[in-house]
Amino acid sequence: MSSDDAVSPVVATILLVAIVVVLAAVVASTVIPMAGNIGTVKSVSAVVTLNDAGTLPVVTVVGGADAEYVEKLTVYVSGTEEAVISVSNPLVGKPYTSDPKFSLGAVGRQTVSIAASFDDGTVQTLYTGTFVFKG
Repeated sequence: MSSDDAVSPVVATILLVAIVVVLAAVVASTVIPMAGNIGTVKSVSAVVTLNDAGTLPVVTVVGGADAEYVEKLTVYVSGTEEAVISVSNPLVGKPYTSDPKFSLGAVGRQTVSIAASFDDGTVQTLYTGTFVFKG
């Protein structure tokens, strides 16, 4: 067997490096555009309880770095078609609930969700949890 029958080790190394560089470029060009769709998470804390009768949710924004930027706070309860509470520019520390004359109609175990709309146009779920309503 003569020495010119195979590729030299130097050429083989160069080819391997070139293949790795091309593969890395293909993977990077596929993955990097996906990172552009990642948004930022807002920091707002809210507490949910039930009113004394156990028939309506009571929501209080308790703080967070982005609490002052909340333009609208909306509360939904499973089993209802529309928002139970909708507050524009909620104040930190002030409890919000529906009008006591409002009949939620939800009895038993129900899911409560709070969504916040911010002044930059983003909407974020602040809370989702389960409560037992008395009806």
